[in-house]
Amino acid sequence: MAKNCAVVIGINEYDEIQALNYAKSDAEKVRDYFLHGLGVHPDHLYFFSDDSPRNNAGRKTQPTYGTLHSFLNDRFAQPFLEPGDTLWFYFSGHGMPHAGRDYLLPIDGNPRTVPNLAIPINYITERLRGSGADNIVLFIDACRSTGEKSAGLGIGEEKQQGVITFYSCSPSQVSYEIEEIQQGAFTYVLLNGLKIQGESNCATVERLYNHLRHQVPQVTLKHKNYSQTPYAAIEPATKLHYILLPKFANQSDVDVLKKDALNAEFVIKDFSLARLYWRRVIAAVGDDDEALDAIVRLRNQQSQHPPEKTGNPSQPGIKQPAPPKNLEVIDLGQGKTLELVRIPTGKFTMGMPPEERQIALENAVKYGLDKDKVAEYLDWSTPQHEVYLQEFWIGKYAVTNAQWQAVMKTKPSEKYDSKFQGDMQPVVGVSWHEARAFCEKLSEQTKRAVRLPTEAEWEYACRAGTTTPFAFGNTITTDQVNYNGNYPYADTPKGKYRECTGNVDSFTPNDWGLYQMHGNVWEWCLDEFHDSYSEKPARLKSNGNEVWGELNVSEENNFAYVCRGGSWYNYAINCRSATRHRILARNRDNDLGFRVVFGSSSPGLS
Repeated sequence: MAKNCAVVIGINEYDEIQALNYAKSDAEKVRDYFLHGLGVHPDHLYFFSDDSPRNNAGRKTQPTYGTLHSFLNDRFAQPFLEPGDTLWFYFSGHGMPHAGRDYLLPIDGNPRTVPNLAIPINYITERLRGSGADNIVLFIDACRSTGEKSAGLGIGEEKQQGVITFYSCSPSQVSYEIEEIQQGAFTYVLLNGLKIQGESNCATVERLYNHLRHQVPQVTLKHKNYSQTPYAAIEPATKLHYILLPKFANQSDVDVLKKDALNAEFVIKDFSLARLYWRRVIAAVGDDDEALDAIVRLRNQQSQHPPEKTGNPSQPGIKQPAPPKNLEVIDLGQGKTLELVRIPTGKFTMGMPPEERQIALENAVKYGLDKDKVAEYLDWSTPQHEVYLQEFWIGKYAVTNAQWQAVMKTKPSEKYDSKFQGDMQPVVGVSWHEARAFCEKLSEQTKRAVRLPTEAEWEYACRAGTTTPFAFGNTITTDQVNYNGNYPYADTPKGKYRECTGNVDSFTPNDWGLYQMHGNVWEWCLDEFHDSYSEKPARLKSNGNEVWGELNVSEENNFAYVCRGGSWYNYAINCRSATRHRILARNRDNDLGFRVVFGSSSPGLS
């Protein structure tokens, strides 16, 4: 039977910096949930707060630097949990970055004493991994504030190896405490989400993450009129479907996890990951025959094929680990590469629902746009219809200036201001014909099929399993997306207007690891433009990998084609997942780029 262990820390009364109101009580509520909701044994729950009593060993539990450092060093010196167990870590208080590392501040810490009297998060994760548990989950409700605005950068930029980390806000935001509910917004939503039962529960990493990033901004916008957007750092990324709460998991969760386990075993050949998944299946449903057989099979596999050593490839007999198979790296030459993300087989509802149309229309009218014209434009994204797609591989980022130069030996962005010409900025000023020419050239170079995405593929990849107007929820901020912040969506406050493209690897990726599907540049799709989906042939309504319209590759062709995603220049309303834009094939502009798609099988395996 899999066990749970928890470490909970909450600090209100810092010795030398601003006190907080609800960090301690939030930690107490989380402690109580772990004890009574999750069933953590009291001997496996370690609680630290301003006035927490001595533990069973008679040691103080006030979260000073010395106490926390000694606890982490001593308790995790030797494994005491088993593979299949879960170790939960929760912190509410202050945190800050310093010299490229993220730190949590103990009760006697302050910004002047960092790094000396602060706990590096990567030190915490390193110690927690020593517990023996193969699943470690962190909830970091740091950068808390009772105020209205961020005073600077927060934490979350540093990557944490081998753990699932939920951060309460993006690195450029603060984590709000809400007087009306007497809690921090993140912890309030987190606890509600962990307690949900039935079909809408948060049993998996994916559903808990979706719940947090959809609900927390609504709470903070309501009470503070500022957006706070949580995000998750999932390492490895394949743990997205991992079951956190086995007692709430449904059969479809188990089926997906089984599929991931089989993929890990037979495709990726990551036997440790496969064992982890199968153990979680057993934790959710008990003695599942398929899972038990797989555990035995993997044990035999390991004994026959011991793991290869990894490390410095320059040393004899040492081999570097292969990259995960949901990510492919294509060599473009000249030291440049192109990363692809595997998009799974599945179906989704394409297009804009009526309630989104109404909000978008009201939003446009608020900014003085012509109501009738906007209504016509919105109806391009109707009616909704269900689309099925086979697996495909799509660019993790829009094609960059450096990638275009490596493949095409030209620099189309040079016709614009220098602020559009950075190597990591998306290439702009390319027509539909030129984007297709890049695909053809890359296809010749790689000996694989390369093309622009169909618009169904694009929207499916953009949504990443969501049904809201944006992959990040019901609205967006300029901390998440590069758009004209003077014209936000719904009730979101105004934000930045950067007036140019940003690097393609900036901002927050969606749940499938794709960057800037919203904003930055419009992206060409393969399909001809049509005024609505009502004209769409039946076969295309069900098959999203098939292009709509004839591929007239003649340079004389100036038909209208579909562009998606919005850009740095556009209002937030134009950046919605369902938005369709009509652009003529020979048009070029400084807010117009593209990303590529490889065929239905992995380019590394075809």
